[in-house]
Amino acid sequence: MSEISTHPIQERLPIALLLATNSGFVDAYTFQYHGERFASLQTGNIIQAGISLARGQFNYASSFLLPILFFLLGAAFNNIIKHQFKARKLSTQQHSLIIEIIGISLVVFIRTQISSTVFITLLSFFLAIQLDAFPKVQGLPFTSVMSTGNLRNVGANLITYFYTKNRTALQNASLFSLIILAFLFGAFISALLSTYLKHFTLLGSSVILMTIFGLLFDYSKK
Repeated sequence: MSEISTHPIQERLPIALLLATNSGFVDAYTFQYHGERFASLQTGNIIQAGISLARGQFNYASSFLLPILFFLLGAAFNNIIKHQFKARKLSTQQHSLIIEIIGISLVVFIRTQISSTVFITLLSFFLAIQLDAFPKVQGLPFTSVMSTGNLRNVGANLITYFYTKNRTALQNASLFSLIILAFLFGAFISALLSTYLKHFTLLGSSVILMTIFGLLFDYSKK
């Protein structure tokens, strides 16, 4: 209990788990309905863009370059949010969540009016806002929209514990393992719901984000 109280609200484990669940949820949806592409895994987009450019497929390359560009713009936009909307009744993270909730919900309802590339591009923008708004869990750097860094943290901390028997390293490995499982859970729930909700499945992301928003607000009163 004492450990939890020492960390800012936005860095607590339940928040990180829900953020990871949301990312797994969104990427599982785009993988199923938008040509096996992801909204947050920009490394994959960079590789695909490079391959397409090498083959002279410039139009196809643009379908990967646009999400990369808008992911960058999303992170930049979140810094504008931090400067323009100071924390008062709502925290800066809650302001970011409002933008993400509205944005993702809007994308769902205009999906028939936009191309698949634009759809993925817009989602990349909003997931970048999430990534920039929540860079830490319990004081440790983590990524809420991809698992590569979190996997590294599990391996590194396990080896540290093996050699030093430092229990903090073991606790950190457990923490990042839970975050990775949250990604898996989000993907599982998304795939399960898509059987029934089809294209409206993505609204589940807004529900997850609203839950995070409420938890932040409630915690801040304690």
